Amino acid sequence: MYVIAVTGGMCSGKSAACDYFASRGAIVLSLDEIAHVALEPGLIAYERVVEEYGAAVLDGDGRIDRGALATIVFADEAALRRLNRIVHPVVLKEVVEGITSLRLMERPPRVVVLEIPLLVEAPVFADVADTVLAIQAPAEARLRRAIDAGMDPLDASRRIARQATDDERSALAQHCISNDGTFDEFLANLEEYWDDMGPRGA
Repeated sequence: MYVIAVTGGMCSGKSAACDYFASRGAIVLSLDEIAHVALEPGLIAYERVVEEYGAAVLDGDGRIDRGALATIVFADEAALRRLNRIVHPVVLKEVVEGITSLRLMERPPRVVVLEIPLLVEAPVFADVADTVLAIQAPAEARLRRAIDAGMDPLDASRRIARQATDDERSALAQHCISNDGTFDEFLANLEEYWDDMGPRGA
């Protein structure tokens, strides 16, 4: 079983890359989705986030309002670091347990893909993968995509500014794929990468 960590900035195309790999038979584990589950009421990460940020991050049902939480942490670097210290260890534990379970299957998947937005901020996640793939796109293009998707321009700009740069991500990666052209060109690059890397671990 071969584990590929896919990272990239907001609106870089990492989710599209993971969707493509899934279409080729990979099992995809989204760390964002795992983190979302970790923040369910009653769990330790939920309790610590509410203790740290207060009722301002709760919706009317007492659940974590991810939008409200994002507004707080992407406007304050220290607040973002505190959130990462709460959530990342919980997510790492779930990822390690998930990979272990897949390896123990009677017929393990040939390729597992980890979708990891914040790899630079938590490089320990690279240790559970065989290789790291960084999806790259200029900040201007990512901002335009975020706005086209309906995000508030100021909020999108703040989020991108708080994230690592492509240079920082490429320093951790064994391979980089650019997504600054057409979508068909991006898919062609993904196909070339898969044909080269995907069969490993078979």
